[in-house]
Amino acid sequence: MKRQMASARESVQHKKNTSLRMYINKEHTNYPPHWHTDVEIICAKEGDYKVICANQTYNLEEGDILLICPAVIHEIFSTCIGERVYIQADFSRLTLLKELEKAFRLMSPALHIQARTCPPNIYKKFCNWIDEIKEIYFGSAPPVEMCEGTTGHSLMSFTELEPFGELEIYSILMQFTALAGKNLSLFQGGDHSSEDAVFKNSISLSSVCAYLSEHFTEDISLESIADYAGFSKYHFARIFHDYAGTTFYQFLQQKRIGYAQMLLSNPEVSITDIAYQSGFASSPAFARAFRKSTGYTPSEFRMLNELRHPLPENEHFADLASGTPS
Repeated sequence: MKRQMASARESVQHKKNTSLRMYINKEHTNYPPHWHTDVEIICAKEGDYKVICANQTYNLEEGDILLICPAVIHEIFSTCIGERVYIQADFSRLTLLKELEKAFRLMSPALHIQARTCPPNIYKKFCNWIDEIKEIYFGSAPPVEMCEGTTGHSLMSFTELEPFGELEIYSILMQFTALAGKNLSLFQGGDHSSEDAVFKNSISLSSVCAYLSEHFTEDISLESIADYAGFSKYHFARIFHDYAGTTFYQFLQQKRIGYAQMLLSNPEVSITDIAYQSGFASSPAFARAFRKSTGYTPSEFRMLNELRHPLPENEHFADLASGTPS
């Protein structure tokens, strides 16, 4: 990840003749804000990890898994020494599958699968799939470790998978995504649920979050969604904040911004059209909300994908800009 990021957009170094990358990271270092069109799965095998995706913080404990959706700006903090497994896969050619696009919309900006709260049978499937991918990707070769001063991951990128190995890995990733999508209510809101939340409220709010994740581009008000959930407006606003750790309108806006980030990766769609498709009432309102959420204007975010318009160099990657190897 570190070697290819002279600007905020990461150019993922996939394995030869594939759209996949996997590696073991043991570096005790932080990664500044960046984004890519690949789906990224991080599994914290040892120690804790912190990842910020689109202004939302995910604190990964040992054993946790985080799925980061495509085109989401994220920043990674290594809070301690430990081993993390990374999988990156380009799903852009599979966007014709409507349910796949829907799954990433519902999960955006990221899906946190916690080892201590995920049902054991489901968690075991996720872990087994990651192990299967590792076996197919590396074969008999030892897993490549990302450590300071090593070039092993670069060399591994020029080795090839066995015939149909890429197809096998993508089939596993599709199963991974489908299982996560089917059990979305188990994961969303888990980081912020209040200890004193009433169980029936949690069930209601889980369905509300799922509904919002599917209808966030529509004209939805606090009053209408409170009525949908069966609560008064003021009671709903309070318990929603307790459950989700954010206000109703902030939650709705995060969903819209995440969807807009994905649309901005397509240069054929105008920023004005993206504003309306994402559920914003006007282009100026979209621009203000986008900048507040990501730190960039929509046009700046889009230009991250154009080499002729790089953002100011980040001091963490000064060695790349000067041509000095890390």
